[in-house]
Amino acid sequence: MQKKTIAVGNSSFIALIEDQHYYVDKTACFKPLLDSGNFIDLITRPRRFGKTLFMDSLRLFLAINPANPGSTAKQERLFNGLKVREDKNFCDKYMGQVPVLFLSLKGVEGSSFEAAYRALVQKIVDAAKMHAYLLDSPRLDEEDKKLLREYQSRDFMRDLANIDYASSFLKNMLFFLARHFDRQAMLFLDEYDVPLAKAASRGYYNAMCDFVRAFFDTLKPEAGLVLNDRPVLKKAVLTGCLRVSKESIFTGVNNFSINTICSDNVSLSACMGFTESDVLALLDYYGLSSRKQDVKHWYDGYRFGSNDIYSPWDVLNFCQCALSSKNPLEFKPDNYWIGTSSNDVIDEFLGFLTEEDAERMQTLIDGGSIELQINDELNHSDIRRHQSEDFWTLLLFTGYLTIAKHAGYKKYLLRIPNEEIRNTFRSRVQVRFSVENRSFAAHGLKLAEAATRGDVGGMAKVLEPLLKNYVSVRDTATKAPAENYYHGFLSALFACAGNRINDFQSNAESGYGFADIVFSSGYGTDRLGIVIEIKRTARPEELLDAVDNALKQIDEKNYAECLRRMRCRKYYAYGIAFCGKNCEVGGGTLREV
Repeated sequence: MQKKTIAVGNSSFIALIEDQHYYVDKTACFKPLLDSGNFIDLITRPRRFGKTLFMDSLRLFLAINPANPGSTAKQERLFNGLKVREDKNFCDKYMGQVPVLFLSLKGVEGSSFEAAYRALVQKIVDAAKMHAYLLDSPRLDEEDKKLLREYQSRDFMRDLANIDYASSFLKNMLFFLARHFDRQAMLFLDEYDVPLAKAASRGYYNAMCDFVRAFFDTLKPEAGLVLNDRPVLKKAVLTGCLRVSKESIFTGVNNFSINTICSDNVSLSACMGFTESDVLALLDYYGLSSRKQDVKHWYDGYRFGSNDIYSPWDVLNFCQCALSSKNPLEFKPDNYWIGTSSNDVIDEFLGFLTEEDAERMQTLIDGGSIELQINDELNHSDIRRHQSEDFWTLLLFTGYLTIAKHAGYKKYLLRIPNEEIRNTFRSRVQVRFSVENRSFAAHGLKLAEAATRGDVGGMAKVLEPLLKNYVSVRDTATKAPAENYYHGFLSALFACAGNRINDFQSNAESGYGFADIVFSSGYGTDRLGIVIEIKRTARPEELLDAVDNALKQIDEKNYAECLRRMRCRKYYAYGIAFCGKNCEVGGGTLREV
């Protein structure tokens, strides 16, 4: 008998079942979730732990057939042999009986609020078109159908003048579904916090937060529409990476249950991720049972509630790669986690942490545990505070750490879950966090920030104390050109700026020569260019003249020419002159490219 194939990263339940891919059955979690009595359930898990697949399978189990509302033939075929079918009363009550509105906010991002809004609008338009059958409903009036047609029009919805239509989309669509099928509807929002995460990192968090607050307004019982004396919304299920506090976007929402990796809810703790029995069955199916200890050492170790959990992304990747190798029983485990998601926020934190945090990091690398208080209502906007507590909370909720033990109110013993994550720490986090580099990296970030706002005084304020600590006479007393040491010194600083700068180039060919340092910062129409020319003088009194000569050289040799390739419309030019442990910074006027 031919084995089922492994489809890594496939979040479509129907595709997994119909195309004969291996599926790890999580349908036993449907009953405790739907029978909980909670109006809203928010489930947070790290990236790549199966949130979207779980939501998609739940949607398909519940969704009523628009063409034949009494038929459950589709569900009987798709869910045949799965655990949920063992409870006949539950299936009779829910299977194929619920109008469902499903929306994934994954990919709702952009360089500006307007760009992210356009991405969201596309999600709205696609969802409205999935329910196009409502245009023929005898229970919807002409005003309802007119609004539905507007939701299906991308041009109409993309116009920011119509943003109020987008804000009320969930409320209105749930009403249309409930009225057409004459029963309460359910709402599933996958990756609900992605727009907020991206907005926080791109600088338009407040605008996005205001919109999301209005968009989720239907989650308030008193704000939602009513049909037959009942709210049109029966239940909402949301998934995401971080728990967002009610005060930020859920103000006024009641009967709100939150299940995080710190929760003790046994019935939902294994709804996402693989349990040990899941993994053993998978390995046995593919003849890889002898690899159990390798898989456990590399990919196990997470603790969600009372369950030990394996990372599904990594287990499936390992099995797929092992089976395609020459010798599956000798195939060496690899690090599949390291490329799964952006680590920009974590990289950004590393320049702001303390010596105590450095010691904690080393304890974790050495296999120990650390006791910390967790900010379990961490907002994406809070991350910009660069607080130590927020950093460790972020590592926990994004899967870099796991809970070893509950140690008191919001206090936990935390550890690195497995060898794969320890490997990731060594290659990506520990190197950036080394004690000797950490404070230097923080200065590099501050220097880049000053450069991108035209603040010559701020740049000098960063550089002058560093020169006293890092520059000696021996550093510059070589046969190499006089500017070389300072050039390398500045390049090392800017290399620590992480995602605050882009397109960094040293000795970049541009115009009629080679610019010492060029880079860009920002996105879209806000993208700025930076050009720096470096000079070194023999006497401190020559510094100001050297700065002027550097700025003149930038103009005469047209060093800003390369910024057009970086899509910059404006730029700052700087002349920086050094003499031993002294420096002067000049320029900082915003120019057109």
